[in-house]
Amino acid sequence: MNEQFALEGKRALVIGASNTIGRAIAVALGEAGADVAVGTTMRTKDEETIANSCSNELWALDRKTFAQAVDAADEAEVESLIGRTISELGGLDVLVNAHDLPFAKPATEITTGEWRRVVEANLGGPFIACRAAAKHMLAAGSGSIINVASVLGERGLVNGAAYCAAQAGVLNLTRALALEWARSGIRVNAIGAGWTEGMGIVGGAESRAQLEHYLPYKRLAKPDEVAGMAVYLAGEASAYLTGQVVWIDGGALSHV
Repeated sequence: MNEQFALEGKRALVIGASNTIGRAIAVALGEAGADVAVGTTMRTKDEETIANSCSNELWALDRKTFAQAVDAADEAEVESLIGRTISELGGLDVLVNAHDLPFAKPATEITTGEWRRVVEANLGGPFIACRAAAKHMLAAGSGSIINVASVLGERGLVNGAAYCAAQAGVLNLTRALALEWARSGIRVNAIGAGWTEGMGIVGGAESRAQLEHYLPYKRLAKPDEVAGMAVYLAGEASAYLTGQVVWIDGGALSHV
């Protein structure tokens, strides 16, 4: 059984390792034995710094790794990142899309440009990465794609029209690609993350207190509690699992 959860010899790419959940997933995959390349969601100095720090953690685990700052909604930059991953790591077995661009604004005030950017970053980016990775995985006859989505893809939120719509799209993108590639050996699943420590969508102290009061567990999730599921979905223990959304939400979706 331990061998089914081990990832030695696996080559992984985590896009969005510059946010709290993506970084935790990247490190967890490395701890399980995988070599892990990491990329950002946006090309900003802060995200680049976090991605580099994550890569340093992986290097300390004696894993092959590198960090590359990209705009994850830019087709050319994503294809370059995936190409570099295949070249430097020797292949690509696991793709994690942990893209996250938080956004909240009344619907009547959202500009068309803002809407497009939120949807491109949170939904278009994962599609671009899935498509680019699949070209290699289809040729190899195997692969695991893990999309990280928000609980807001299933539940609406005031002032969250753009973000909620994009996250809902990730859920059905996961299901559609899973069906399309099932006979080709590629598994596509999603982790539905509840409100988690460090997420931009959580907001300030007052918002956090309100969330914690609402949640059945009365606390936010820890990033490591989400990362463990990614290790499971990346390995052989989940070989017959595809097209599923696994919710790690502290019971939020069961709350009336």
